[in-house]
Amino acid sequence: MVNSYAQNLQKPSQVEIQSLPLWAKKMYAENPNVFEVDALYKAYYKQQTFVKNYHTQYYKRWKRSVVNRVDANGFIVTPTSDELQVIQQEYLAKQSLEKNSNWSVVGPITNYQEGGTGGSGQTNVYSFDQCLGTPAVMYCGTEPGEVYKSSDNGVNWTCVSSTLDFGSGVTAVEVHFSNPAILFAGGNNGVFRSTDGGSSWTNVLPESNFGVNEILINPANDQLVIAATDKGLYRSTDGGTNWTQLVNVACYDVKANVTNAATLYLVRNNPNEDLCEFYRSTDSGATWTIQSTGWHYSTDPGRNDGGARLAVTPADPNRVYAYLIGESKTNDTGYIGVYSSNDGGTTWSLPNGPAGGPYDANHMNLAIGSPSWQYHQGFYNCALMASATNADEILVGGLNIYRSTDGGATFTSVSGYVPGPINMHVDNQDFRMLGTEAWISTDGGIYRSADFFNTQPVFTMSGVHGSDYWGFGSGWNEDVLVGGLYHNGNLAYHENYNAGNFLELGGGEAPTGYVNPGNNRKTYFSDISGQVIPLNLNDPIGSAPFGMSPNESYWAAESSEMEFHPNCYSIAYIGNEHSLWKTTDAGGSFNLLHTFGADPDDRITYIEVSSSNPDVIYVHQKPSSGSTGTLWKTTDGGTTWNSLTVPAGNSSRMLLAINPADENNLWIAYPSGSNGNKVFKTVNGGTSWSNITSTTLNNESVQSLSYVAGTDGGIYAATNRAVYYRNNVNTWQIDNTGLPTYTSGNILRPFYRDGKMRLATYGKGIWESALNEAPTAVIARITVDKLQQTAVCSVDSFYFDDYSFMNHTNASWQWTFPTGSPASSADRNPAVLFTTAGTHLAILQITDGNGNTDTDSIYVNLDYYAVPYAPLSEDFQGNFLPNGWSLNNEDNGGQWSLSVAAGGFGNSNQSAVFDNYNIYGEGTTDDMIIPLNASGPISELNLFFDVAYARWGSVNSDTLSILVSTDCGVTYDELYYKGGTDLSTSPDYQDMFVPTASQWRTDSVNLSAYIGESNLQIVFRNHGYYGNAMYIDNINIGSDLSVETSQITDISVFPNPVKAGGILSIQTPKSAEIQLFDVNGKSVACYTGNGNCQIGIPADLQAGMYVLRIKTDTQIVNKRIEVLK
Repeated sequence: MVNSYAQNLQKPSQVEIQSLPLWAKKMYAENPNVFEVDALYKAYYKQQTFVKNYHTQYYKRWKRSVVNRVDANGFIVTPTSDELQVIQQEYLAKQSLEKNSNWSVVGPITNYQEGGTGGSGQTNVYSFDQCLGTPAVMYCGTEPGEVYKSSDNGVNWTCVSSTLDFGSGVTAVEVHFSNPAILFAGGNNGVFRSTDGGSSWTNVLPESNFGVNEILINPANDQLVIAATDKGLYRSTDGGTNWTQLVNVACYDVKANVTNAATLYLVRNNPNEDLCEFYRSTDSGATWTIQSTGWHYSTDPGRNDGGARLAVTPADPNRVYAYLIGESKTNDTGYIGVYSSNDGGTTWSLPNGPAGGPYDANHMNLAIGSPSWQYHQGFYNCALMASATNADEILVGGLNIYRSTDGGATFTSVSGYVPGPINMHVDNQDFRMLGTEAWISTDGGIYRSADFFNTQPVFTMSGVHGSDYWGFGSGWNEDVLVGGLYHNGNLAYHENYNAGNFLELGGGEAPTGYVNPGNNRKTYFSDISGQVIPLNLNDPIGSAPFGMSPNESYWAAESSEMEFHPNCYSIAYIGNEHSLWKTTDAGGSFNLLHTFGADPDDRITYIEVSSSNPDVIYVHQKPSSGSTGTLWKTTDGGTTWNSLTVPAGNSSRMLLAINPADENNLWIAYPSGSNGNKVFKTVNGGTSWSNITSTTLNNESVQSLSYVAGTDGGIYAATNRAVYYRNNVNTWQIDNTGLPTYTSGNILRPFYRDGKMRLATYGKGIWESALNEAPTAVIARITVDKLQQTAVCSVDSFYFDDYSFMNHTNASWQWTFPTGSPASSADRNPAVLFTTAGTHLAILQITDGNGNTDTDSIYVNLDYYAVPYAPLSEDFQGNFLPNGWSLNNEDNGGQWSLSVAAGGFGNSNQSAVFDNYNIYGEGTTDDMIIPLNASGPISELNLFFDVAYARWGSVNSDTLSILVSTDCGVTYDELYYKGGTDLSTSPDYQDMFVPTASQWRTDSVNLSAYIGESNLQIVFRNHGYYGNAMYIDNINIGSDLSVETSQITDISVFPNPVKAGGILSIQTPKSAEIQLFDVNGKSVACYTGNGNCQIGIPADLQAGMYVLRIKTDTQIVNKRIEVLK
């Protein structure tokens, strides 16, 4: 069994385990080795297409629950209950120590979708209840382990459990039927009771790994309280003060008869039979009797009890429903059936049989996401509810919601991964019929319905800030926050949205989210590419390219993230597998900088670029297995690298923090480090280290480090429990005033503009505090959109911005540009024009509100490009963009970028791509511009290129045009225009299109009319309509006269002229692809040759001139062929 924040996950049956891949078998084994499971998991999915299933979800939650308890050999260390009690007492003793912080929640408080409509993905809510006597008061329990209270029928919520440690999500809440101040909440650490509406709590039933599945206050006697847990059934007869264990096996649900509260119903596990059984009590739970007539039973060796939920209804007091999950036999997939009783559980029937599979359209699997899936989430998504007015109408919740109006005989979909009439977040948790209203909680939040979800319900989550951040990025000069959430996609905040309001961007549950420091609204995500967040909530979201995703992980300190160059916000670095990649076009494309070793699974998991000297970069490399990582350092911008000797300890995961004023002043932390070996510091670039750990950090895992610029060694550490701070005067001190007592921090980000530190947490949203100590110095830093400009037609401005470490309150900026226009500026972000070639100086002096000042300077370079003569050939195997080429981005969104997924006809894996699948251009155009000098001795000029494209569908279809300008873009001639099926090289495709070798076509354009022009601008223009990816490769501009003599001597073609229907003999030194084009560039025949070959000329060709294109792996030759009739 696995527990973390989530509900406890049950292992599948032994029969199923034996059929699983080796990695899963090892994971489910007793005392699994984490290193071994990780290595097997990675190896398996290198060979197999990843498909999410129960076991991959188990793996993700299992890793999260154990990652901080893995020893140096890969085994899980589990403290004893006595050890846990000591650790808990020591931690609580810290709470009374002096603290300088004052943390407050930033959000998300309320979510919105694009256009300003209400959101639907905020926090995973496990449990919910309402006081029937005071229905305006209700409580909910979240996956991250918090209880929220609403006093206005769910419109607004407030956390009432910030000091509690449930040890898991709050899997059950129960409020008194008439007194809204009395409630119970359960998690892995026990059952907690409050008698004052959540102001104070007592753990009245302490346990470990408890798995509280349901709590029931008897509606006729509030002194009788029952808890159904993974460890058994517990009963209290004094309002929850004392408890008696009645059953010692897992109990899943308990309900009371709606008219006779002495009659109770229970579903529980029979471990000997591996079956779920139904019991009834007629004495308020004192004794229980099994009721098996008509109930599910199986002797199949593949059977597995996955749990069950119950539903009762005042519309028929004797009607009881039970939703059973698991497997009745081998090859079932998570669903057994919905059973019904009309006599209070005495006898049962299965209206929609058989038990388990085979599943079909009339006997659907209600647990999985769609008929094509083999994926369910077991008891994690298991819910059932009956209508209060129609006993035959029920709702069943798994990944989807299904409705039956005939007592479970037939079902139709309501919402989820399958089509349904209403729109709700997938993955359902708790269903409650309370009075006349029905409530459903999901992985995204809570929904309320007055008509049993027959029409669109109300999403009611304002104030529940339990978002589970797995990635986090922040702006520099604008207050921008982004991040990828568990369950709920990606969110963004901008200061214009008003406090607490966040925008849903879409996506899955990737640990992602990065912000461009010079264009803060330009953000990056591994699952939804680049997004330009709007200035206002009701404005549309823009798109931007993101050419490669960094290494990312759901677990702390295992993501390389995206690290920007301090002086140029178009330059950034990411780790991908065991390589370091660099972009110079703000994320549009990436070029390989360095590969570390031979094992791709030895991943780059942290990057720090020195602000004071960008040639100094530190990189941490996590081993594929084992406890020893590598810290690499370069002092020449990545040309050469040396490994540093690091302190002893578990360095498999490592955090880095660098002083922006000194590239040799570095802090590192080991998240898996033992007590006494957690945080270290060097002042000489890694030559030697000081251990700055203290006992204050004992028994906690450091998950984020952040140095505070301008202080005397001030540095924050966020752990799996709290936030700590130290400097060169004081050792580590707890610094969590205002934070929940138990806060697992993921990523710290300073926001110097406002003098704040931000913390994105695992499951408790984003928090902020004024810096622990105000910096006594400022550090000036200039950033600019480009350090080098090569002008082809006209000179563009350089767009400077402030990247300084300074509070902006009453601050000032003074720029000087000795050779620029303007020559000076007091703006924070001036645009400057330099008109003469050469190196140009920019100087920035900053002054903060206290009079602290600093100066920075950089040089930028302007060149005028010598336009190359024809012929020109580009196969996109080098850096992108090719030298002298440029991009024109009409809407400042998407742009042409480098694809490393496909190349022309499968001969390479790189090409130029415009990602219309992820970028919604709304009809805008985006250009890739090629300069060419056609004034040489040319008699004929042709453009040949390979193209691959698939429409998404008839509505979502894009267009490629090719244009030529002779006046540097003032006017254009359009020579090529193809879209839709004319452009397509593949059938329509509803996923991201990546062409195979056969899904390419060679097209051509005759440019002979432009011979003699010395500065042609040849434009590949994408007209984007949210269709699919468009690829261009092997651009060749020239003619047969332009091919070098040495190449021509290697290839011969005869006879020439040749008759239509005749044979053409071709001699090449190697295999070649051969195509024949007419004068309009239309391909009329394709061949494959190997050395000496003969090809047939189509008999129906008209007499005239044709171009024969011969392409080997090293050259392309175009030969003019005359065809005779």
